[in-house]
Amino acid sequence: MFRVQNARWNLTSEWRLGYSAQKGYEVETHLGRYVDKMQWFMPFVGFDWRYRKIGMDEHETNLFGQKNGKDQRAAISLGFVYTLPMLVNFQAEIYHDGIVRLSLMREDIPISKRVRAGFMVNTDKEYMGELKYIINKNMGIRTHYDSDMGFGVGLSLNY
Repeated sequence: MFRVQNARWNLTSEWRLGYSAQKGYEVETHLGRYVDKMQWFMPFVGFDWRYRKIGMDEHETNLFGQKNGKDQRAAISLGFVYTLPMLVNFQAEIYHDGIVRLSLMREDIPISKRVRAGFMVNTDKEYMGELKYIINKNMGIRTHYDSDMGFGVGLSLNY
């Protein structure tokens, strides 16, 4: 994940690379601007590019009954993020092909002084959970489970 932001603008890009062709790869990038004084609401424009071999012959549907393109997608989107109580982000996004995706997400939930957690669920029937152990102010060890990619472990660098 890569993020550059200031008081108003936010550029975020997430990359996921599976261990095999069946797990595939994903890139999601969003550029948004907070429009309210308290920074609870951020409209954005973005793109989503992903590919994996699993399920290519099957067409899953999302919670709205729309064809789910989570196995192969190259789409431009418009949407917004609204911060709910307890700092949970609600994201609504519509892709250029009419697919709608809603999600709830929270990162950096303090469990203890050095342990943080996170979660995500969305209408594409995807979910994610993560734990991070903070080694120092610039580094941590992160473990992550994603419904599409599976289990992963990594190093988290903060600057």
